[in-house]
Amino acid sequence: MLKKLGTLKIKFPLISFFTYFVLVGVLLSACYIRFSDNMIETYEAHGKEILNLAAEDIVIDHIPDYLSGDYDKDEYEATVRKLNLYPRYFDDVFYLYAYQLNGDGANATYLFDAKVDHDDPIELGGNYELEDDIKAQIEKHGAGEPLDTVTDDTEWGYLLTVSKPLLDSNGNFQGYLLVDFDLTRVRAANRLFIFKLFGLVFALMMGVFALGMQAVAVRITTPIEKMYLCLSKFKYATYQDREENLRSLKELDIHSNHEIQSLYEALLTSAESNLRYMDEYRKVSEKLGAVNEKAHTDALTGVRNKAAFEEMAMVLLGKMDHEKSPEIAVIMADINNLKCINDKYGHKAGDEYIIGCCRVMSEMCTNSKLYRIGGDEFVIILAGDDYKNRQLLYQMLRSQFIDFYNDETREPWNRYSTSLGLAEYRSTDSGLSDIMKRADEAMYAEKAAFKETYGSYR
Repeated sequence: MLKKLGTLKIKFPLISFFTYFVLVGVLLSACYIRFSDNMIETYEAHGKEILNLAAEDIVIDHIPDYLSGDYDKDEYEATVRKLNLYPRYFDDVFYLYAYQLNGDGANATYLFDAKVDHDDPIELGGNYELEDDIKAQIEKHGAGEPLDTVTDDTEWGYLLTVSKPLLDSNGNFQGYLLVDFDLTRVRAANRLFIFKLFGLVFALMMGVFALGMQAVAVRITTPIEKMYLCLSKFKYATYQDREENLRSLKELDIHSNHEIQSLYEALLTSAESNLRYMDEYRKVSEKLGAVNEKAHTDALTGVRNKAAFEEMAMVLLGKMDHEKSPEIAVIMADINNLKCINDKYGHKAGDEYIIGCCRVMSEMCTNSKLYRIGGDEFVIILAGDDYKNRQLLYQMLRSQFIDFYNDETREPWNRYSTSLGLAEYRSTDSGLSDIMKRADEAMYAEKAAFKETYGSYR
């Protein structure tokens, strides 16, 4: 499932969809923020107009008299009646009131109180506890400056408050006149509009997206997926594999836009060129195979030579670099007393002696590769069952040579004798040379034991 999600056919539509979705969300969020800002700006301007009108109905010079209790009640009640009209005849006006700030900065004294359908109006001189957003502007309170317009979600709804300082004829600050607008309905209408707009835009987007993805699928992703699936099945082991690769690629028969078509034709050309190259390579390899085999074969024994071993050493080094626990084990072999055979019986006998020792190792280690790396030195790279049974194989090979050596009925050059040393890969090895060194040390230890036991040859 996860692999399928990672394909271009799935990944491209998903990325495109989420890109469109985020883009639409950002744009509509920006629209909503702008709507909200416009709403606040509009009602702020409307509030200032109402406050300017309402301030003309208040005799600001008499505010100290109202608070002292020495005032004309008819005048005050007439003002209250006028102010009570604003919440009734101006849309969305929830509350119109005036207060004078007390000395503690946290409370105020009511001057006027006009609210739509309020059951319990606050009387003149009543205490009013300032809201936090108003108290935050205490410095402006003290200076009699206009307060910043504030909005707040309250128990009565989403309210916007606009204020105006009340200055008497001498310019003295006497309090604030404030109007609250209930914008709950307006904000809900804005949200509903944005929600509907989002639904409409999303539906249109999905329609355009579906058509676009259909076009993209037909002209781009589907052809690319076909090529990807075809390429993922390619094999290169044999010439027939490459023929099958080209055949399956031709069966796609892709006809798309210019870029995809060019890519498909390039793949076809590459596959055809690869097949031609392999055909030439096969012909040349057949000619060079015999030469290469000869170059990697020891002329005397017919086993692999030192050049072949050096190539194998690079392969084994690669295994050590890329595998956690590579299965590598070697046997170092050194023919005993070859010089004595050559000196006593001649080099022809010495060659027969080398060939015989080599044959014993080859016949015993049927799953492994044997290399002659010197005149009397051999290396066996154990593999397969030989590697799995390496200790048993090592002991059997030693016993075989001991039996040949002790068989006095054979000619001296046929009494084959070879010292052996086995070593295998350890996690601390930094290279093949570490393994070879241990095998070499074990082999020389065995050669020393042979000489101590049997002395010089014969």
